[in-house]
Amino acid sequence: MIGAKVVKKFLLSIILLSTALASNAQWDKDVFSWRGRTALSDGKYAQAIENFNILIQLDTTDYWSYFYRGIAKYNLGDLRGAQKDFDRSVTLDPVFTNGYHYRAITKSRFGEYDAALEDLQKAISLRPGLTGLYFSRGVTYFLSQRFDEAVKDFNRYIRKEPEDPGAYLNRGASYLFLADTTRALEDYNKPISLDRFDAEGYVRR
Repeated sequence: MIGAKVVKKFLLSIILLSTALASNAQWDKDVFSWRGRTALSDGKYAQAIENFNILIQLDTTDYWSYFYRGIAKYNLGDLRGAQKDFDRSVTLDPVFTNGYHYRAITKSRFGEYDAALEDLQKAISLRPGLTGLYFSRGVTYFLSQRFDEAVKDFNRYIRKEPEDPGAYLNRGASYLFLADTTRALEDYNKPISLDRFDAEGYVRR
């Protein structure tokens, strides 16, 4: 018969081995996550995808990995692939604001403006204080020729980010389509007042 001490030692060795394997797996995930995010920030999108592919193999429920891989695919022009990854990220986490936000941006590229607005509204309902969502929704309203709504969202954004020249340029374009040339000109002047070397401001003006 196997003694009680031997059984205890065997169980202890199994526990220690399991702990070590779990620690190694977490270390691997941390390493690949760091490599993937670093490659993404450096614009090495193919390399980023390789690392996030490995992460997803290690953990198919890691919604951040799908999201980051989607960003990399988007920047490589693989819009369908990006949208699938954003789809997966919000399926895994239905309150993942970033997933809805970037899926909306991708849908806008396909001209699916109503679907994009639905995603942006979902994201705003989750995080109403995230100002970038209003900028993206303003752009989407503009692309769908809903210029009044675009102006409202750019107004919201500018109240929080008054030194972003892009917001004035986009609001100015919206005013121009609303035949309000006075306000359009004011908005085109603003980027120049923020940075006198802003070429876009001069071109629009």
